[in-house]
Amino acid sequence: MTRVEAGHLVVRTEIVAADGSELAPIEVRIPVAHADLFDPTATPGAATLATVAALRGEDLVIEGAVDVVTAERTARLGLLLSDWWGTGTTHVEVEDTYVAPPSEDSGDGVGLFFTRGADSWSTLLDLLDEPVPDRVTHLISIHHGPPDLFRAIEAGIHAGHRRVAAELGLELVVAETTARHLLDPHRRWADTSTTALVATGLQVATGLRRLVFSGAHPVGVHTRTGADPDVLDALGTSRTEVVLGNPHRSRHERIAHLASDPLARSTLQVCWEGMSAGNCGRCRKCQLTMSALALAGDPDPTAGFAAGLDPAVVRQLELGPELGSFLGPLIDGLPPEHEELRRAWSDAWERNRGIEPRPRWGDDAPPGLAGPGVPQRVATALWATTGQPVAPAPAPLGWRGGAVPLRPPHDRHEEIRALADTARPHAWAVVEHHIRDGARDGHQADLAFSLAQHHGPGPCYLPGILWAHLDPPVLDPDAVRTLLRTARARLWWRADGDLEPLRVVEAVEQGCLPLQVMPPAAAHDLAGDLPSALAPLVIDETTLADLDLSPTAVATRLGPVVDHLLSGSTEHDLLAGAYQ
Repeated sequence: MTRVEAGHLVVRTEIVAADGSELAPIEVRIPVAHADLFDPTATPGAATLATVAALRGEDLVIEGAVDVVTAERTARLGLLLSDWWGTGTTHVEVEDTYVAPPSEDSGDGVGLFFTRGADSWSTLLDLLDEPVPDRVTHLISIHHGPPDLFRAIEAGIHAGHRRVAAELGLELVVAETTARHLLDPHRRWADTSTTALVATGLQVATGLRRLVFSGAHPVGVHTRTGADPDVLDALGTSRTEVVLGNPHRSRHERIAHLASDPLARSTLQVCWEGMSAGNCGRCRKCQLTMSALALAGDPDPTAGFAAGLDPAVVRQLELGPELGSFLGPLIDGLPPEHEELRRAWSDAWERNRGIEPRPRWGDDAPPGLAGPGVPQRVATALWATTGQPVAPAPAPLGWRGGAVPLRPPHDRHEEIRALADTARPHAWAVVEHHIRDGARDGHQADLAFSLAQHHGPGPCYLPGILWAHLDPPVLDPDAVRTLLRTARARLWWRADGDLEPLRVVEAVEQGCLPLQVMPPAAAHDLAGDLPSALAPLVIDETTLADLDLSPTAVATRLGPVVDHLLSGSTEHDLLAGAYQ
């Protein structure tokens, strides 16, 4: 039954269950402005009806007139879905079939189901490059969410679609279906969405010879869900074929493809969990997409997202096995500047599969303040020697016997020697997080007060907020480097352990003498375990008043330290340490 209501053509399909009870009808709404594309027959809705029947484990009888090709394909679809879902065997009977007019008389348009997601945007870019007979003419967008909840959100999203259509000179067709109220109680939307969306699109396909639907995988991947090629083969009519868009690109290749187009990149819409038009940046799909953009070399992978990449969020995500083909390239290929993120995806993937995490250098290290953190430094060195970012970590990083040293990169050696000879206006600097392990570490502030009392004023930066201790520091590495280059020595406090590898390297890279302040017993034990050039870097906290931070004294200590750190190669040391 079709009626006109509020500027729309409304197609209502009544459904009676096998037991004689009436199910909620399915309604499809189409703007009257697109009446020239409207198909008034029962043909478009056949796929949705077969999906409902397969979900319920019932046979299907369609009383309305159905295209003869569609009737045969719908019968195959019912058998296919009921077999996949184990609901029995759904047989489809069509009481009245017809032969559609020859394809040359039924229109020559090409429609693309368009969401502004990665898959449909990459497909659109392909179709825009096609010659006129195969070039896209219509963008088709489907409202399918609960009206009361999603209407405002979808309205905002479709405003973005209209912008794209206008810029590209394409016709945008917006249709709406209520099919989800019959589908969602039985299976997740990812399993049933393709048939419901394509059926709605076919309702406005009278003038289109082809509908293009972009799935999440290339044509050779069969997942028994979503746009599985077997499902698409069972859709379409004698005058409108339904084909898979982007059949040969992986998801990562599609994201790299769209990232090269300014309009596609600026209008990318992947989020349906943020409860607003736009990309929330916090959900799994947003984090995956931003990570993929980083992998593709996007200079600002978080542009267009309300929140940025967050390894802490990533580590807590639930990741099903269907994401394996997408996560593999991230875990294997994210570059060193995103090593923290790469590790987070690896951790989340292993946690979801019940795999115990492997020890890695830098997992427990303090964050970098004046440059890359330990994970990025390790990944950079390992990429250079092994072509991969991870390796066994049988021994800790440090300078005690048996530990693996962390050194500045080779291409910084000349700059470091030059910086070590520069005059500095301040004797000392304390630049250290004062939130450690989620709690305040008052020793860093106490150290700064003590140094100011005994050696005059010096620069001090203690980043960290207790209730947001995982947030990045306000001062970026460039600012911290500028601060450190005003001081002759950089000091920090530790209760025990080895000489802090990252802080030593960061200080030396900025021409500072690194000094680790410790309780007397810990300082005595550590100094005795270190190479002679590094032993003077350990300071007993009770001797701070007598510490000589004059230019001459600092230079005398710093010279052997620089020579020692620059006498080896971080790439060689990490490779040897990994496979010793």
